[in-house]
Amino acid sequence: MFSTKLIVWNPIDPSRAEEFEVWVDTGASYSWVSRSRLEALDLRPTRRMVFRTIEGRTIERELAAVFVRVDGYTGGDTLVLAEPGDSEVLGAHTLESLGLTVDPVKKQLVPTVGLAMLGSAPAARSESRGM
Repeated sequence: MFSTKLIVWNPIDPSRAEEFEVWVDTGASYSWVSRSRLEALDLRPTRRMVFRTIEGRTIERELAAVFVRVDGYTGGDTLVLAEPGDSEVLGAHTLESLGLTVDPVKKQLVPTVGLAMLGSAPAARSESRGM
């Protein structure tokens, strides 16, 4: 495991931003940032989601829409509002949306090639068969 700097800001007011260190955790579906940190940026929850913990318990947390920057890569994302006792982590959803992956040997984030659908769309295939 290693840490990196994460910058989070409010999409409605980009002047409200904060930079801080988070652990990189590809085992976490989403990135988790403390509720107090996100509320200080005037970010409000948009919905709730259920998560399974490493111990196998299920917990429910709120999510918020944000903009993020990691290692110069910027994009829109959805973060979990972490409650007291939850870790702040950079998860798989954020990494994938920014086009980044983990180099576990060098302990750094590196650009990756995104996956695209191969072949043509189903409707196009049907038309090519004379259907």
